[in-house]
Amino acid sequence: MKNLLFTILLFVIPCHAADPTFVYQGEVSGVFCSVCSSHVKAALMTIQGVQDVKIKIAPEGQLPKLTLTATTDRLTREDAVKALGDKAKDFDIRSLKLVQPSSATPTR
Repeated sequence: MKNLLFTILLFVIPCHAADPTFVYQGEVSGVFCSVCSSHVKAALMTIQGVQDVKIKIAPEGQLPKLTLTATTDRLTREDAVKALGDKAKDFDIRSLKLVQPSSATPTR
């Protein structure tokens, strides 16, 4: 009976591969506090395919580190600057590069 149920579930529940994820890292200037960070995060989350944005405030003399997780491998610094819109005058994406290609694993 268990084998029959398992066989039925295999046909009823489709197998889907997870969307591939890509990790980008860079630096952003103008971010000094959590409010600044939330403004930049909100703007970058509007980019199609972006799933997560993290900003690590840096020690004095260094730029904050930016990490984006997305479903696209075509994200550019220019895309990020464009997403900032009017906020680009306050914050500057200094760099953004793909550091980890697809890490997806098939799921059920």
